[in-house]
Amino acid sequence: MRSGRVIMEVIPSGGTHGAEIRGVDLSEPIDDVIFEAIMEAFHAHSVVVFRNQCLSEQDHVDFASRIGEIDNDVYGHFSHPDHNEIIILSNILDDDGNPIGVQEAGLFWHTDLAYTQTPSRASLLYSFEIPVADDGTVLGDTLFSNTAAAFDGLPDNIKSRIQGKTITNRHAYAYFKSGHGEQFKKSADALHDVIHPLVIKHPFTGRKILFCNEAMTVCINELTETESEQLLGFLVEHVKKPEFVYRHKWQVGDLLMWDNFPTQHSVDHNFKLPLRRRMQRITVRGSVPRSA
Repeated sequence: MRSGRVIMEVIPSGGTHGAEIRGVDLSEPIDDVIFEAIMEAFHAHSVVVFRNQCLSEQDHVDFASRIGEIDNDVYGHFSHPDHNEIIILSNILDDDGNPIGVQEAGLFWHTDLAYTQTPSRASLLYSFEIPVADDGTVLGDTLFSNTAAAFDGLPDNIKSRIQGKTITNRHAYAYFKSGHGEQFKKSADALHDVIHPLVIKHPFTGRKILFCNEAMTVCINELTETESEQLLGFLVEHVKKPEFVYRHKWQVGDLLMWDNFPTQHSVDHNFKLPLRRRMQRITVRGSVPRSA
């Protein structure tokens, strides 16, 4: 794709989703032709990365705003001091031993803000510091599951069984259940459970999507407790199958953008201090999920 002096190239990952977009400097104005090409690639590949970016906080905000209305994140106490639209994700502690951002983000598979009535349409995560082992291995990969492909890959009897069912989602449900919820108590106290369809329709592509997730889904409402636990256990493991997963290997300066409707993600927490990880995220507001 060429527009003016910009030649944009899309390099697919080779899997069911994921691509690199080359030739675009997000710190510079983007014309309508290139922006539409970016969004076309976004909907086609669900997860796209722009490497080697040098963005100010305002650049980050400006590009996210081009996609849609920026959401007010529940982690306001970890927002950037000058840009409350930006949430800091980090394992770094300040001089008093307090976290500077959300710790253990992505410990469980999840879709951003799926515990709200309008889960995020898009998330845009920009990397500042990446943990690297002594041997040069990059740590802290982010894994993305293609939940549209995961639905397509279900046995027909399971597809029939889950059609028309609803789920209850709760903020940080798995974190509290596993004893990791203390950092989320303030945000969890301000939120209520929400009900969403178990199978939703993508608002742009029309594909059917499996919408339960490991981090937030409490139960399938139409089933008994035992039936719900068994079926949810199967579904949350199904989306983790290697054939549905794209693993993003981070570089400093990556702007990674993903579609929250047809993906779930988690972080490989194979690092700890003194290895530092620092990123900044903006989420773009989505719409109420519709049953497929």
